[in-house]
Amino acid sequence: MSLAANSPLYAVTAGIVNAAKGAHAIERVKAVLREHTDRFHASGVLAHEEDDDEVLLHASPDLTIYHITLSPGLRYPPHNHLMDALIGIYKGSETNFIYPVDGSEIDAPERHDIAAPAVVHMTPDTVHAVANTGIARSGALHVYLGNLTETHRHMWSPAAPTPSRLTMSGIWLERGLLGPDPGKAEEK
Repeated sequence: MSLAANSPLYAVTAGIVNAAKGAHAIERVKAVLREHTDRFHASGVLAHEEDDDEVLLHASPDLTIYHITLSPGLRYPPHNHLMDALIGIYKGSETNFIYPVDGSEIDAPERHDIAAPAVVHMTPDTVHAVANTGIARSGALHVYLGNLTETHRHMWSPAAPTPSRLTMSGIWLERGLLGPDPGKAEEK
């Protein structure tokens, strides 16, 4: 992690780590995330910015925290987390495409446009794609109640409705500029 010594992300990380300890972790983390999401939103700027879209702030067996900025036009392919996820969007917006899963195949997604400030909860069985469909870089804190970096997750390719094992090299190859909206049928 390459944060400035005075980065506000240190305090956010410490607050979330403390909130995740003990009973009712998800509710406690959500409250702390909401507080920081609102504070960062009020500032009107990204809490951290560098060339990488993803900055890992914390990883342990019970908790993973990322600061993620999405450039306009960037879309991640459909994937799962296999654990509860809380996303605190504090700048700009994100579009989530939530895919119903039938066995191991995904069906047509439901589109959810989420503007800052917002905190979104995704359950362990959620399969989604995320995109920045706006005109400015977005900023969000992504909190996973588990070790996301060590979990064997899945990714779905637009060309095939069945999953493959998600690897970071695979997700980087699948990321790209926005193509057709997966929530709409292509016109012929």
